[in-house]
Amino acid sequence: MNFLQLRGRMPALLDSGVSIELISAPGRGKSEFVRQTVDVMTARDKEEWGYAELFLATQTPPDLIGYMFKGELQLDNGQRISITDPTMPPWMVTTTGKPVWEYKRGLLHLEEFAQGQPDVKASAAELLLNRRLGKWRLPEGWSVIASSNRTSDRSGVTKALDFVINRRLEIHISDDINSWENWAWQAKVEPLFISFAASNPQVVFTDGVPDKQGPWCTPRSLVMLSRILEQMKDADDRIPTKEDAVELAAGMIGQAAAASLFAHVRLGHEMPDFDEIIKQPKKAKAPQKADAAMLVTYNLAARVDDKTISPCIEYMERLPKEFAVIFAKGACNRLPTIVMSDPMQKWIAANSSLMTALVDTNKK
Repeated sequence: MNFLQLRGRMPALLDSGVSIELISAPGRGKSEFVRQTVDVMTARDKEEWGYAELFLATQTPPDLIGYMFKGELQLDNGQRISITDPTMPPWMVTTTGKPVWEYKRGLLHLEEFAQGQPDVKASAAELLLNRRLGKWRLPEGWSVIASSNRTSDRSGVTKALDFVINRRLEIHISDDINSWENWAWQAKVEPLFISFAASNPQVVFTDGVPDKQGPWCTPRSLVMLSRILEQMKDADDRIPTKEDAVELAAGMIGQAAAASLFAHVRLGHEMPDFDEIIKQPKKAKAPQKADAAMLVTYNLAARVDDKTISPCIEYMERLPKEFAVIFAKGACNRLPTIVMSDPMQKWIAANSSLMTALVDTNKK
């Protein structure tokens, strides 16, 4: 199941009360998906959902249960006896610093669940089944979501326990460039990196980890690199291509992927810039080769607004037809209101493929 499919199922799954474990290759965005689910549910219920998270790979059983101190218990007959009393564990506090009981509904996210030690996962089993551990309990409306990598990913995954497996719904996340691309537009990822992923899914969404340990490209590491290089843009607002930038990229996504990425970036620098296209939509260079046309299309989708949509459409009419859909989907994903502009409405009415693509996007 991909993220777009799962997004539509999440409200029903959470309302059912089932605990969930999301499993995928590294760097696919499971944590971001869970955090966004909180926002989706908050918008649906018009009431804020709480969010707490715990990185299980670094926890010990006392971190989950609470550390024991000497306490007292008063019996019905008035007698007071000494007992051990646990401190409140960190999963009972949300990321905003509030206790979980201040929210009627919320999510507890157990990150890197499969990388936890067996005794830690055993302790967490009661959280998955009953949303409680020892004396501590999540509010009735809360849900638990665990996220893990696969055993084959060399991420430190420890042996699964059958009684834990039987206490949650296991969902394997499949790679899907459309899901990632929709997210990337909304997250304002540099368009050159979005177009690189769309053109080179075999590089960005490689299955598994490299045979030799070292940096490699995943959707996560590519976005991290994008954020770094965006801070290094030159006076012309362009990603740098000098040796030091390539070296930084190799340290994040590996040498082979970095070489492919910068070949893509250099080609992008040869394409007409946005201002030139807006000023001269009928005269600006309109590449016909797929890789160059892809770059221009993503650049326009990342920058178009209500004032520039008309010349952008005029220019897009000069590119191969298949790029019209890519432009329309990217622009509407980034700026949903643009679909209602007069130029876009006329363009859609004249192109049935655009109408189909945008309807499918809205459904997802």
